[in-house]
Amino acid sequence: MLAPLARLEAAIAPHRERLATPALIIDLDAVDHNVAAVIKRCGGDPSRWRPHVKTLKQAALLRHLFDRGVTHLKCATLDELAMVLEAADATDVDVDVLVAYPLYEAAFRSASRLADAHPRARVGFLADSPMHARSMDGWAHGGKRPLYFDVDIGMGRTGTFAPRWATHAAALAADLNHFTIAGLHGYDGHLTAAQAEAAAAGYDVLCDLAETMIAAGVAVGELVTSGSHTYAAALDHAGLRGGAWRHTISPGTIVLSDLRCGPAIADLGLEQAAFVATRVISADGFRRITADAGSKAIAPDVPAPSCEIVGWPSLHPLTPSEEHLPIRLGGLTAPPLGHLLWLAPGHVCTTVNLYRVALLIRDHAVVGESPIVSGHGMWLSPPQALAAE
Repeated sequence: MLAPLARLEAAIAPHRERLATPALIIDLDAVDHNVAAVIKRCGGDPSRWRPHVKTLKQAALLRHLFDRGVTHLKCATLDELAMVLEAADATDVDVDVLVAYPLYEAAFRSASRLADAHPRARVGFLADSPMHARSMDGWAHGGKRPLYFDVDIGMGRTGTFAPRWATHAAALAADLNHFTIAGLHGYDGHLTAAQAEAAAAGYDVLCDLAETMIAAGVAVGELVTSGSHTYAAALDHAGLRGGAWRHTISPGTIVLSDLRCGPAIADLGLEQAAFVATRVISADGFRRITADAGSKAIAPDVPAPSCEIVGWPSLHPLTPSEEHLPIRLGGLTAPPLGHLLWLAPGHVCTTVNLYRVALLIRDHAVVGESPIVSGHGMWLSPPQALAAE
C-alpha cells in the first residue's frame, strides 16, 4: 500500500488541473484502518462502540462502519438522524441510534416522525432532566421508545440528572407512558487523554448513579461515554466494565483523525484520513506564501496553527483569514504559485462541516464523491406554501 501522501498525490494527479480548491479529500484506506483499530481496542466487539456521526456526516462513510458491524450510533441534529436512518435502510441494516441532544417540543416531534418513518431502527432519546423526561412523554405518541438520562459528569454543558434524582427513578419510570429507561449518558469532552483521573471520577459518578437506580428497581441497560480523547480511560475503567450494564464508548473523531488525536494515534495506530487540498496563491519570494484555505476551509475553531502541511515540515501555518492561509517559510525551498498542498486539520469535525461534498480516494485512485450533511437545515417541516413551490 502506498504511503498516505503518495496515495493522495497519485489519486489526484489525473484530476489536478480540474480540482477546485480548497477541497476535502477522504482516504478510504485510512478510514478502514481506523475503524478496524477501534474495534480491536474494544476487544473485537463492535457493539461497544457507538460513534458520534457529527464527524463523518456522510452516508458513504457510515457504510464502512456498517460493513464491520458498527450499527450503534449517536447523532446531534435531525439532519444527521435522517442520514443515519436513510443509510441504514439503503443498506438493509438494523441500526440503534441515540439522539444525544436535548430536544425542545417541535424538534422532538420532528425526530419522532423520522423514527416513525423508519420502524426497523431503534431510535433513543436523551432526557436532560426528570422534568424534561416528563415533558417529552407528554409530547410523544405510540409505543415506547428508549430513553437515556444525560448526566453532567463535569463538562457543565447539559445534563442535570443528579444523584439526588436516582432514588426517584422508579417512580419516574412508572410515570412514563411512551418511554422505557434504557441507560445513562455521560459526556466528558472537556477532558484530554492526560486527564485520566478526572475522567475516572466522572465515570465513578455515572456508575454510582446507575447502581442507585438499579437498587431502586430500575434496569439500566447501557452506560454511554465518552469523548474522543478519553475513550481509553473509559475502556479501562473497572466500574464501567464490571457493572450490570453494557458500556459503550462514543468517539467519532478517531474515524478520520486530526492533529488533536495524538494520544489516540499512539494508542491505536490511527492514520490521517481527512485532508484539505489547497493551492499556493501568493508568494513574496523569501518570507511567506499564502494558500487558498482560510477559516472557511479548515478548523475554524482552532487557534493557529489550525492545520499541518503534510510533507512540508519547513512550512508553518499562521493565523488565517476567511479565504487566506498565510504560511511562514522556515527553509530555503518553497512551493511555487499554483502548487497543491495537503493540510491535516487541527479539528476534523468542524472541517468536514464546512464542505458540501468530499472526494473519496482508495489506494491510488479517485473512487467517487460523497455528499455531506453540513450546516443546519432551515425547517423542522417546510411551510406549506414553500413546500408547494
